[in-house]
Amino acid sequence: MIKAGTTLQLEPIHNETFDKYRCRVVEFSHEGIYIDYPIHTKTEKAIFLIDGTQLKASFTINEQTVLMFETEVMGRKLSKIPMIHLHYPGDEGLVKVQRRQFVRVEATTDISLKIDDHFYPTITEDLSAGGCAVVVRKGMELKSGLKLTTIIVLPTQTGECQYAEIEGRVIRVWEKEHKQIASIEFVHLSENQRQLILRYCFERQLELRKKGLLE
Repeated sequence: MIKAGTTLQLEPIHNETFDKYRCRVVEFSHEGIYIDYPIHTKTEKAIFLIDGTQLKASFTINEQTVLMFETEVMGRKLSKIPMIHLHYPGDEGLVKVQRRQFVRVEATTDISLKIDDHFYPTITEDLSAGGCAVVVRKGMELKSGLKLTTIIVLPTQTGECQYAEIEGRVIRVWEKEHKQIASIEFVHLSENQRQLILRYCFERQLELRKKGLLE
């Protein structure tokens, strides 16, 4: 699906500042992808990537769909222009993201709901940058329209955990497999919080794909 001329957006996986770069595919072969030197999207300056740098890459195939994959800097190649060699996992390593809506993934992670200065720990059923579904525990009085605060635990590939405290609003409560589930919409989401959740969802999609649970 990738070919020479494709524009890629790169983001370091171990990246707390959410830096993003853009580059162009110069060559594509069975050895991987060769790109020109990336440009930082904010500073518009060329950046240098050392060998072994792990990245998340994405490219657009139409107005609504983006494909994402994990990659790593393998080395350099000198030709008419200097190029960086990136690993390509193959088409089976691509994760499809619908651009027009937030990606929602099945995910069981710890979350605490703060309601009137009381905290109610529970777990999520699914998660996206737009909201989440949570298991309703005993003592939780959730109803449509209720405003609350969510504190979400987001495990990372490095084994560390990130925490996102986000204001939310209950959309609805329903029954699922003999348990109550509440849908919560996020409000007043910061860009850093959105990026944290998007990164978690992307890593979760890759994990599900490796387990054969996601096409």
